[in-house]
Amino acid sequence: MNATMRIRRIARGGAALAWLAVFIAAICAFAAPGTESGSRALPFQIGESLRYKLAWGTFAHAADVQLDFVERRDLYGQPTVHFRAALHSFPPLRALFPVDDVFDSYSDPQTFASRQYEFHLNEMGEKEERIRRLASAGAPRVGPGPHVVVPAGTRDPLGVLCEFRTLDWTRTPNYRAPMYDGNDVFETRAQLEVRDELIAIDAGNFHAMRIDAHLFQHGVQVEKTELSMWFSTDAARTPLLLEATMPYGKIRAELEPRAAK
Repeated sequence: MNATMRIRRIARGGAALAWLAVFIAAICAFAAPGTESGSRALPFQIGESLRYKLAWGTFAHAADVQLDFVERRDLYGQPTVHFRAALHSFPPLRALFPVDDVFDSYSDPQTFASRQYEFHLNEMGEKEERIRRLASAGAPRVGPGPHVVVPAGTRDPLGVLCEFRTLDWTRTPNYRAPMYDGNDVFETRAQLEVRDELIAIDAGNFHAMRIDAHLFQHGVQVEKTELSMWFSTDAARTPLLLEATMPYGKIRAELEPRAAK
């Protein structure tokens, strides 16, 4: 497989990008959690935006990733949190493969079950829009169709990542949930691997907990798809660093210095 085809798989490989966003780092190092009646306390605030530098293979700076907590809103009459991730390839890789992709996640503010997941792709001059409205079997359809039928409680990649920040990993060291990546449903399994370790990234030195995650389908682990994420140990649980092994190589994303608190 040539380099262009491999890069295209990065941009379009649903499960992979899922993780991208995931790490996406996820992200948002902001102040104390806010509360809202009927919803889970979130360790991030509306309007926060963080940037990450993505390395892939021999490219030390292959792309920039930005994660935004856009808003809380009603989506077809249901309370919803709206997350957005943007991926932009960076020179010199951009000369070979210009990518400007945006992903929007609309999730339940308490369970993080995905209500709607959107792709807005712009790759090598080709644009594509995909909107996936999710519904579980037997549940009433909300919003215009068609709907993708998924298991109850299915998240999307951004929802999973942001949910990771809300969990008390010392009390719930293992996590399992279905995740829809825009093409198929996987089971995400994650666990607390290290409670506290000192990591050094461009943004500084931080105490962090390490969470390892894998994807499963039909009870079988997806090969060459592994993810490790480091979150700050303070109340913000800021995503600091992500390292992923994918079929097309290793990916590393780290918080940019200007985003550090």
